[in-house]
Amino acid sequence: MHKTYKDVYEDILSDRELTQGMMRDDPRALAEWNRRMSQGEKVAPEYEEITERMERGEQPAKQIEEKRRELTGQGREIKRS
Repeated sequence: MHKTYKDVYEDILSDRELTQGMMRDDPRALAEWNRRMSQGEKVAPEYEEITERMERGEQPAKQIEEKRRELTGQGREIKRS
């Protein structure tokens, strides 16, 4: 039987360990939340990569932001002569 998003969300909220991990911004807990919410549906490869990195404990959002800044040149100090 396919659960509704509401049912899945209520299951997540009833999982104390998972919700505490999410409150701590634990990437593994966020990956588990993503996995449960997708209910086995196929996701884009980029999204899958991010989820896998979160499962390893990485914070890909920070790395994505750093890469964006690197590519756009933001965050660099301007050297003046």
